[in-house]
Amino acid sequence: MRAPSLFAACLSGLTSHRLLQNTEKNQGIYGVTAGDDILPPPPPIEVFPSDVVKAKPFVAESVNLQGGFTLLKGQVNVADVVGVANADLIPGKYEGGLKLWECAIDLLNTLRQEIQDGHLSFRGKRVLELGCGHGLPGIFACLKGASLVHFQDFNVEVLRSLTIPNVNSNLEHARARQSCMSDGGQMSKSNFLSPD
Repeated sequence: MRAPSLFAACLSGLTSHRLLQNTEKNQGIYGVTAGDDILPPPPPIEVFPSDVVKAKPFVAESVNLQGGFTLLKGQVNVADVVGVANADLIPGKYEGGLKLWECAIDLLNTLRQEIQDGHLSFRGKRVLELGCGHGLPGIFACLKGASLVHFQDFNVEVLRSLTIPNVNSNLEHARARQSCMSDGGQMSKSNFLSPD
């Protein structure tokens, strides 16, 4: 019997290159016309936390969110992972997962505000983060009580070199913070990534 996964690389059948089309010019979002040959997406691959790439020491920096909440984001060189320098997008090969996009920070701030206002709770929920990259929204959900978090990205290399180390770094940081609390409280079991 296979062990349940925590990370999934692709959803089968997902073809990102034809998701958004500009009907006026019959041109896709990447400047590829509908008649052009498009590379197929990579095959779906299940990735486990033990599949982390440890080529270089993982370096993380703080990301400060509204309300004083801080997460860590890894620093990974695109050239080291995909072999191309200074690229946010290479259709069919690299979809920008090593970059921390501003919309991820906006989403985190919105989620934090919704929790604070009492409109949202992750407690006991199962979460799927699509196009996770750094995985910060999924990590946030985990730290806020989600019982299970799956991370999905177009590139398996992003999961292995960035997402998994970033999840581990943030959970270790949260555990260390928790153990330093004066009341000696422990994080609940639901705050950790766990299989079904």
